Amino acid sequence: MRHRLLPINLRGLIFFVVVLSVLATLANGLIVAYRIQRDALIHSALEANNAYAAKMASSIGDFLTAAQSRLKYSADVLATRWDDPAALRAEALRLQAQDADFNAIVIVDANGKVLQTSPETLRIVGATLRPEGLESALAQQRPLISAAYLSMTGNLVVAISQPIFSVTGQFIGSIGGSVYLLKQSALHSVISNHFHREGTLALVVDGNRRLLYHPNYKRIGQGMDRNAAVDAALQGHSGSMQVSSPTGVSMLTGYAPVPAANWAVVVELPAERALSTLAQLLREVFQGMIPAGIIGFGLVFAAAALIARPLRQLSSIAGQLSTPETTTRLQRVHAWYLEASSIRQAMLTGVQLLQQKLGRLAREAQSDPLTGLANRRAMTDVLEVLEQAEQPYSLLAMDIDHFKRVNDTHGHDAGDSALQFISDILKRNSRTGDLACRYGGEEFTLVLPNTALEVAIAIAERIRENIAASEIPGIGKLTLSVGVACRSNEAPTADAVMRAADECLYRAKSQGRNRVVS
Repeated sequence: MRHRLLPINLRGLIFFVVVLSVLATLANGLIVAYRIQRDALIHSALEANNAYAAKMASSIGDFLTAAQSRLKYSADVLATRWDDPAALRAEALRLQAQDADFNAIVIVDANGKVLQTSPETLRIVGATLRPEGLESALAQQRPLISAAYLSMTGNLVVAISQPIFSVTGQFIGSIGGSVYLLKQSALHSVISNHFHREGTLALVVDGNRRLLYHPNYKRIGQGMDRNAAVDAALQGHSGSMQVSSPTGVSMLTGYAPVPAANWAVVVELPAERALSTLAQLLREVFQGMIPAGIIGFGLVFAAAALIARPLRQLSSIAGQLSTPETTTRLQRVHAWYLEASSIRQAMLTGVQLLQQKLGRLAREAQSDPLTGLANRRAMTDVLEVLEQAEQPYSLLAMDIDHFKRVNDTHGHDAGDSALQFISDILKRNSRTGDLACRYGGEEFTLVLPNTALEVAIAIAERIRENIAASEIPGIGKLTLSVGVACRSNEAPTADAVMRAADECLYRAKSQGRNRVVS
């Protein structure tokens, strides 16, 4: 069945395939670049949010530590003047007036009775109320920072407290400072004075998962939904993760604990906001690739024309194989790459009937009358044909070691018998298509078409071993030295290959004979 040909020449086909490959590679490169840049932006945002959360947590921790330190000083002062109401009142007023960190000061005795407050507008002096923020302090008799709670005056506060011990070490009460969460306070200033990229959301959550700080004041005091970052920070861990908000928005979250208060600081940024610059970045990359792409397509077109030229010439010659000048035209084709060169060689072989000519030369060439091997002229003709067709081959140059001694010792008739015996071994070890020749005297050659150097060496070793192991009647054993060379870039002509083989043979002789050198 005849196949329908595509309406496109080789140059167009190469150009189409290369352009398609380039576009596919470009698309893959953009996809990989997008993924790498996206991961880099997400990683950068996570690291930045983690650092931001850690900075906020550190600032809050420093604030709470400083506040407790000031309360500790007041507790030590009050311990020595506990029975003096005026001293208690003076200290409460001083602390509240001089320390802007606290919105209110409360001093209670060990039973929870309020001894003094500041400001006086609280109007709870004398009452035994056990404020929620001081209840744990009275029970545990140690410095505490409370969770958020609703005070008796209706304010959402956090209490920072210090126990008071008498000079004898007896627990006699506690002093606490309240920090309002829904009104302007020092804690609010510490949190809100941190600045970060637009769209970043900073949260502070207490151990009961109640929001102590949120940019939306209406959210402060509310409970927070289950959040992996909050859970990790309340467990004392610091880091970053990508989580989904209750509405399904992907958030890049950094978190850090405030160990002094068992609070969590969480900083969130929508992933979409972090990746907002990615599209513009890819557009700039693509625009930057356009000039190089235009140049690349021009180079591809030129390369396609260059690759297609020898094949187009060979295609033109293929329709005129019967003309006398076909061989000359084929030789003029500049087949500069392997495939075109192989096609040209195959066409030359077909036109010149290379295989038939080689076979005819091997059968019909004048043979050496003594050994029956091809003579030197036949070898030269074969090498010329192989060289003209640019066909690879290997050559074995062989010489019988100490042959003169055979003639001198046993006579020339014995020497002729030895030559015939060795020629028979060469014939038996030659393959179909190989050409064994008597080059002259005791010198022989073996032409091995389409044979790599490694295979030629193996054949030479086999011949050498067979001769060395054979007993020649009336003479004994002889040995053979062999030089092996092949057609290559270093030896492109028949003369060069012969010289290389002779040089190897000379080295075999000089290295002790009975050996193969390549």
